Amino acid sequence: MSILLAIIAINLFSIAGSLRTEAYLNREKNLCIKYLKHQIDRDILIKRLKIVKQANPSSLCDSILNS
Repeated sequence: MSILLAIIAINLFSIAGSLRTEAYLNREKNLCIKYLKHQIDRDILIKRLKIVKQANPSSLCDSILNS
C-alpha cells in the first residue's frame, strides 16, 4: 500500500511541475496579447517578462505567441 502511495505522490509532483511550466507560458502569452492590444505599455511588458530594454517586444511577442 505504501508503495502505491509513493507512486501516486511522485506522479502528483510531476503533474504539478508540468502545470507550473504551462502557467508560466500562459502568463507570457497573456502579457503579449495585452501588449499587442495596447492595454499595457512597453515598459510594463519589459518589466514583467524580465527582458532587457534593448529587446524588441513585438518580435519577442510574435515568437511567444507562435510557440
